[in-house]
Amino acid sequence: MNILIVGAGKLGTHLAKDMSDRGHKVKIIEKNEEVCNKFEKMSNVEIICGDGCDPLVLESAGIKIADVVAGATGDDEDNLVVAQLAKLQTNKPRVVAIINHPRNEWLFKKSWGIDAAESPTSIISKLIEEDIDKK
Repeated sequence: MNILIVGAGKLGTHLAKDMSDRGHKVKIIEKNEEVCNKFEKMSNVEIICGDGCDPLVLESAGIKIADVVAGATGDDEDNLVVAQLAKLQTNKPRVVAIINHPRNEWLFKKSWGIDAAESPTSIISKLIEEDIDKK
């Protein structure tokens, strides 16, 4: 499977490594040149230095053949732009995104081009509530 990840922070990098270890071909886009230069070499993972919100950068990274596009930046706005641009592609990749700020959860719906989205804050909150309910 061809997976395109936008954002090479901790989450994006770990996601790329995990997907690569599972045998997928992964490309990751990062706009911070310093991060690109320090990116750890991984098998089946290629880093592209550029802005993942730029359609030309996405195209050069292979969005037209991607099966999955993941918005994993630290900015919800960027993750939404990536999702919208991915859904404009003829191959219609599956789009997943990270929600950094829980107040933005209402935006991360199918109508905005998102097939699946998760907020780490919401996940942890649910786990805490479940744990409290068990006591």
